[in-house]
Amino acid sequence: MAMPVPDCCGNEDQFDNLEKHTQSGIEFVERYTKFVKERSEIEINYAKQIRNLSKKYQPKKNSREEEENKYTSCRAFLSTLNELNDYAGQHEVIAENLTSQIIAELSRYLTELKAERKSVRPHFLFIF
Repeated sequence: MAMPVPDCCGNEDQFDNLEKHTQSGIEFVERYTKFVKERSEIEINYAKQIRNLSKKYQPKKNSREEEENKYTSCRAFLSTLNELNDYAGQHEVIAENLTSQIIAELSRYLTELKAERKSVRPHFLFIF
């Protein structure tokens, strides 16, 4: 059983500082998690918009444009559209990785921090 620490040492004030510090850390992780979630949503929306833009300007099959695609400038434009589609895919991968790896890890860490803080708090309250 722990011996009570006398109040003359100012330990109670340090407990308040420690409590504020740990709460601040938890709030930071929550804020950062929210930021990463919003960034992931932006990446997904951007990828959709880029993919739609690429599809919008793709020539239709069996059209007059297909005949025109023999020219170098038209082939260059098609190549640009294909690259744009690939670019959209890269942003989808970024969003997927943000969600599956970073957000998942931050959520796990946040749960761990809260549980640890909750388990330690009664010990400090008992001492003081």
